[in-house]
Amino acid sequence: MSKISVNSSLNPFNVDDIKNIQDAKAVRQDVDSLFNVVSNIVLSSSTNFPRSLDLKQVRVDLVEEKVPESALRPTFSQLLEIVCQMTCHSFNESNAHESVVGVLKKLKSYKWDAKAVIALSAFALVCGETWQLPLTQATNKKANAVELHVFKLAEEEKKPAQSDSNLIKNTLKLIKGIIELEKTFFADKSCKALLSNARVDVYTYWAIFSLFACANNQVEPNLKNELVENLNLALNEIEQLQDLIWRFNALQKPSGISQLLKALIYPKDVDQFEIIANNDTTERLVTMEELKTKDLFLLISGLDNIEPVIEPLKLNYNSNANDKDKEEILWVPVVKNWINDEEKEKFKSLKSKMPWYVLQYFSDIKGYPVLQQEWGYESGKHYHGKPIMLLADASGKVLYNTIMRDIVLRQVKKQPLRNVITLQFK
Repeated sequence: MSKISVNSSLNPFNVDDIKNIQDAKAVRQDVDSLFNVVSNIVLSSSTNFPRSLDLKQVRVDLVEEKVPESALRPTFSQLLEIVCQMTCHSFNESNAHESVVGVLKKLKSYKWDAKAVIALSAFALVCGETWQLPLTQATNKKANAVELHVFKLAEEEKKPAQSDSNLIKNTLKLIKGIIELEKTFFADKSCKALLSNARVDVYTYWAIFSLFACANNQVEPNLKNELVENLNLALNEIEQLQDLIWRFNALQKPSGISQLLKALIYPKDVDQFEIIANNDTTERLVTMEELKTKDLFLLISGLDNIEPVIEPLKLNYNSNANDKDKEEILWVPVVKNWINDEEKEKFKSLKSKMPWYVLQYFSDIKGYPVLQQEWGYESGKHYHGKPIMLLADASGKVLYNTIMRDIVLRQVKKQPLRNVITLQFK
C-alpha cells in the first residue's frame, strides 16, 4: 500500500475505494442515544480531558419500551471484531488506509453517521472505564438493552495517553458534526441542495482513522501529523457547512431584521451593525432600534451595477419625504472581497448620492452562498448580476423580491415602491 498523502481535497484514497462502501438501501437510524453514552465513556476515561465539548451528559434509562425502535443497535460481537482490528495489529503507514477501509466495508449496511458511532463504541471498549448504568431487573428485557447501551470493558483499564487528549476531543467533535450533517440532510429539505456535496464519507474516514490512531498510542509521527492536518481540515469544512445551515434556517424563519441582515452579511457573533443615514450633506449612525419596527426595502447590489438605479429610486423616495409612513430603503452593498482602497472610495461616492440608509461593512460577506442559492445573485441563474430589491417586514420575513430591470425603474418613477415590487413579484 502506498504512503497516504495529504491534499486539500481531504481525499486520501481513490474514490473507487469508498463509493460502494455504503449500501444504497441503508436505513437511517437514531444514533444520538448511543453516541451520548459512548462519548461519555470516552470522556470519563481520562482525568486530564477538557470537559467543554458540549456533549450532552445523559442518564440512560434502560427499560426496553423506552429504547427508540429505530435506535442503532450494534452487537457485542460486531464491536469486538472492530476492537481486534484496532488493537491486534500495528497501525502504520503501510496498513493504515487498508485498516480503515476494512472497518468501513464491515459496516457497509449502515449510514455514515452510524459507521462513525459504531467505531466510536468499539473504541470505548478499548479505552473506557466501566460506567455504572441503571439496568432493569426484567431479564427478558435486559439483553437488548445491554446490546444497545452497555459495554463490558476490559478488566485492565486502558487510558489514552495524555498527548492524545486533543486528538480524541477533536474526533468526538468530528463525529458529532457528522451526525448533525446527516440529520439535517434527511430532516431539512431547504438545506438538501447545500449538503448534497458535503463529503460525509471522507469525514467518516478520518474519524475512524483517528480512532485507530488513538487506540494505538505509539503512532508514527508522520502518520499522526497527516491525521491531525486532515482532521482539522474536516472540522473546518463542517464548521463552514453548519454556519451556512444556520444562515439558511435564519433566512427561512428570521426573528427580526437584525437576524436577516446577519444571515446575509455578518458573522454570527456580530451584534452591532454600522448603518449610515444620509441627511443632505451630513451622515449619522443609526441603531437597529430605529429600523426594527418598520417594513424595509433591502437594495442588494455590487458597486458596478447600482448607478442606474439610484436616480429613479431617489425620485420615488424624495416624493414621499414628508410622509411619516414613507417606504424606507437600506442599501446592502455586496462585495465578496474588499481588496483595495479604490473600492472603498467608490463605495463612499455611491453612498453620498443616496438619501436612504446604507449598510457599511468592509469585511468578507459571510452569507454570499446564501445570496447565490436563494436568488442566484451574480450567477446568471435568475438576476443576471443586476441589483435585487427585497421587501422584508419587521419580523425579517422576506415578503417580495424582484430584479431592478429597466421596466421596474420606469414604474418606480410613477407609483409607490411597494406597489411596483408586489406587481413584479406576482
